[in-house]
Amino acid sequence: MKIGILGGTFDPIHNGHIKIAELALSKLNLDKVIFIPNNIPPHKSNPDISKVDKLNMLKLAVEDNSKFEIDTYEIDKEDISYLYLTLEYLKGKYKDDELYFIAGADNIKEISKWKNPHLIFKYANVVFVKRPNYILDKKLIKNLIENYNGKISVINFEGINISSSDIREKFENCESVKEFIPEKVCNYIYTNCLYPENVKAKLKEILKEERYIHSKNVAVCAYNLAKHYKEDEEKAYYAGLIHDCAKNIDIDKQIELINEFNTYKIMDNELAFPKVIHALCGPIVAKIIFDVEDKKILDAIRFHTLGNVNMTLFDKIIYIADLISAERNYKGIEILREMAYNNIDMAIITSIDNTISYLDGKRIQSDVIKLRDYLKNISSKEKM
Repeated sequence: MKIGILGGTFDPIHNGHIKIAELALSKLNLDKVIFIPNNIPPHKSNPDISKVDKLNMLKLAVEDNSKFEIDTYEIDKEDISYLYLTLEYLKGKYKDDELYFIAGADNIKEISKWKNPHLIFKYANVVFVKRPNYILDKKLIKNLIENYNGKISVINFEGINISSSDIREKFENCESVKEFIPEKVCNYIYTNCLYPENVKAKLKEILKEERYIHSKNVAVCAYNLAKHYKEDEEKAYYAGLIHDCAKNIDIDKQIELINEFNTYKIMDNELAFPKVIHALCGPIVAKIIFDVEDKKILDAIRFHTLGNVNMTLFDKIIYIADLISAERNYKGIEILREMAYNNIDMAIITSIDNTISYLDGKRIQSDVIKLRDYLKNISSKEKM
């Protein structure tokens, strides 16, 4: 058999990886392509995501192509993954088959610096994938062939031009990644809250552990609700993740920030309710710490506690996701969770009524009552 070998960090695997594997199958007439996820590649000290998540994403990405396989040799190792050792292992496993190691053309200049390059060329044909704007150094290829007695081929790739690091950066900046990642993988990433790593790290620094866990759960819940209601699920995820970014800041400091930077109208007696002030301070912290300028996200953070009669569907999604996130466990929550997917306005009305009942006559912020009555009025008109 002719077997293609495609290794990488796959952090995350994306459509470019899949298209390159498909191209290699076609151009080189391969029988199959084996994906080999790294555990710890030579250029990194620690993996960014867990082995389990990396492998699960890869399985989802390749499961629909019978000519794609996964080998866990590298990911099962506890030490650094060197290519020559992986190819040595594969050559032992596929003794009578021909191996084709697939790499980006930018590696032409680097491969001779890798550990034991002569063994790389001994165990496998090397296939360099050239993108349209890359200028091929034919002299360097000739030198590699002569120095290592290598079998080298080049295939042209005109597909998606993006790297895993580019995609991780998009996650950090709340830019859409859907067009770059297989749908099943994208869904796995969001429902397991894998990225953005830097944003999560910042949140972990400024939030208590239970609040951090809550924030991740709200992100996942908001993502699922947004998909259900055909809203922007990627922004909903991001808004849910950082909605409580001001929660653990000292109240006096929050009020100081509000007095200095706030651009939102302060509701009736809002500052007299310490537990909800973080929603007014949240957009400020989102801008300062997370560089968020998207009004849709900032508005959702602003209204996630008390709500507002002018709330958009997106705002309502973050509002209710905060109340029904996975770690929540109170009487009636399962009914509220089901209701959130059937009638989000009714879910908000019910949540407010539950709060009023729980407070049992104690003071409640007046704008919450206005929101409930407004939604009830809308609901009544729709039934007429």
